[in-house]
Amino acid sequence: MCGYVSIYYKNNNRKFDIKKLTEKINHRGPDHTGIHKEDNIEFAFKRLSIMDLENGSQPLKKDDKTIVFNGEIYNHEQLRNDLIKNGYKFNTKCDTEVLLSSYTEYKEECLNKLRGMFSFIVYDKSENKLFGARDHFGIKPLYYIDEKDFIVFSSEYKAIIELLNEVNLNKSSLQKYMYFQYIPLEETMISNIKVVPPGYFFTVENGKLDMKKYYNIHLKRSRKITSKDIKDVVTSSVKHHMVANVEVGTFLSGGIDSTIVASLASKINPNIKSFSVGFGVNGYDELEVAKKTADKLGIENISINVSQDEYIKALPKVIYHLDDPVADPSQVGIYFLSKEAKKHVTVVLSGEGADELFGGYNIYKEYKSIKPIFNMPNSMKSILNTASTIMSNIKGKNYLYRATTPLEKRYIGNAKIFDDNEIKKVLKFYNKVDNHENLLANIYIDAKNNNYDYVTTMQHIDINTWLEGDILQKADKISMAQSIELRVPFLDKEVLEVAKNLNLNQKVNFKNTKILLREAFKDEIPQHMVKKKKLGFPTPIRVWLKEDLGDVVRQSINEAQVDDLINKDYVIKLLDNHIQGYDDNSRKIWSIYVFCLWHQIFIENRDIVY
Repeated sequence: MCGYVSIYYKNNNRKFDIKKLTEKINHRGPDHTGIHKEDNIEFAFKRLSIMDLENGSQPLKKDDKTIVFNGEIYNHEQLRNDLIKNGYKFNTKCDTEVLLSSYTEYKEECLNKLRGMFSFIVYDKSENKLFGARDHFGIKPLYYIDEKDFIVFSSEYKAIIELLNEVNLNKSSLQKYMYFQYIPLEETMISNIKVVPPGYFFTVENGKLDMKKYYNIHLKRSRKITSKDIKDVVTSSVKHHMVANVEVGTFLSGGIDSTIVASLASKINPNIKSFSVGFGVNGYDELEVAKKTADKLGIENISINVSQDEYIKALPKVIYHLDDPVADPSQVGIYFLSKEAKKHVTVVLSGEGADELFGGYNIYKEYKSIKPIFNMPNSMKSILNTASTIMSNIKGKNYLYRATTPLEKRYIGNAKIFDDNEIKKVLKFYNKVDNHENLLANIYIDAKNNNYDYVTTMQHIDINTWLEGDILQKADKISMAQSIELRVPFLDKEVLEVAKNLNLNQKVNFKNTKILLREAFKDEIPQHMVKKKKLGFPTPIRVWLKEDLGDVVRQSINEAQVDDLINKDYVIKLLDNHIQGYDDNSRKIWSIYVFCLWHQIFIENRDIVY
């Protein structure tokens, strides 16, 4: 895992110090810096050595092509053997050379052969063009700026933000952020900095950037599957993700996903180290469960407790490393977890993606309970929906609303922070075009065209928004902040090919989620984990906002120069009501605070240290 900057000059006016730009992302690759300049192209690369430690440096040039590549190709040995049969010779044992040779042989069709996580760019001198791509799920990030004189790409936008003539806030992105707690799809919080979408490749030729989608994540069932199918494919994926020339460890929470990964990994390496984090607050700590799991698996468990003071002090660093604001409180825990893991290993496995692919979120169970009303005639549902809007604090109000309101009117993924009425109170601007219904319209149309059922539609929304915008952003950025590679075995295209065939009853029932996944590994993992319900990554901001953290949040909101954007009086009232115990406003306050802190760092250029 590494980081890079690539510049394509549209004219001969070279003016950037590319080596200096990459120093902003030194944490992504502290082991080696590589520079390559040719024609109107410049590549700069920061390497974290994992495969072929002696010969894997980049940029890598072979014949008339040069590549920079961030990620891992897990089937590179198979691809290498196929290419050797076609006459290719290799000078290294690294997957980078295999990837470059695959592009030489297959052009863009090479993307369909790759099993892994990646963003890469190839300069093809013979055709005088750039070719690049981002992996199927969006595990590895890639940003770009397309200006009059240049096009620049980077693994993190902090490396290239200074190339803008002006750094301006994208107000459309801010409104979207208030719905989601992250910025969905292709925009960022900075105008003129964009994201290469997952499953896309691009070319740059004659100064023109062109993007095309090469992979769609479809959840259409094509065959029946069994628990054995799941067990076999997940086991295979973990085995592939364990390959490295450095030590590999595993994160271990109190959840079933990381437990499955740790269990399978321990069979490959019985000496594997596991890492867990807690917060020392009653109800927000799963260290005891993680320790019990590690003991049952017979592996070492290294655990840490993060205090409120440590959490507060880390916040500016965490927000800085994320680039865009992501208001997920768990990312600070991942920061400390990665920091501890780096003392022992260079690569860690984690359980991200299992919930989206196997039906793991508790909200997916709602269909089972609302089904009797959901299947009523529309006329009857309309009456009940009207009743739900006029009911005030009456038990069953929320149930009726969910049962009678179409998903596209209300479901935006795993975290809906503010609704339209609240956003109009929080923000001093509002654009109806940027509401969540319009934003997700095409994704819902895609679900309808594929005849997805209720739960599969929810998964489809989460995969295309929450997974990339929240889960994978924090996984990559926060682990790389500590120069550690995080791998996600569940987010493997072979795993997806099995998981997409789950029927409703194999995903959820009235009592639990991920039904067939649990069945597949019931004899492999400790029994106390088989039926354990999903808890998420518990972080005690609800409690801490009533203590010292609340003072920090209040100060940041008051001091941030966002008075033209945010109605601070309304926000402070939300905080006061939370502190006084009237409402649980913790996620709303947190979203606003994270934005204010981000604004101070990236727009106001303040050096903030708590």
